[in-house]
Amino acid sequence: MIKLTRHLLLQLPELYLITIILLAGYSTPFSFTPFVLVVAFVILLQVIFNNRISGLIIASLLFLLNLYFLGALLSEFQEFETFNMGAKKMLAVGIPLWFINLGVSGVMFYKYIK
Repeated sequence: MIKLTRHLLLQLPELYLITIILLAGYSTPFSFTPFVLVVAFVILLQVIFNNRISGLIIASLLFLLNLYFLGALLSEFQEFETFNMGAKKMLAVGIPLWFINLGVSGVMFYKYIK
């Protein structure tokens, strides 16, 4: 039971990435950007085959994209002249999402380094 739980926990980062990528590429009425489908398929292949090198590459790219995301978040935050409701909403969504993504990349690094 503990081994199954640990195995499932180590698969969660890839499943989370697939979900986030598909949600980002979705547009109504039920259509996806082809690039997004290719990226989701590559991560699905990573879940199936568990290649160490590609896992480290995906984790590194996710970490670098998170740094870019943080820079974009702070840049957009600085454009607010006052700390109003829009700024609060942006930080309330952006900062937790950034921490979750950072944790996912950390778990992926841990998974593929050992």
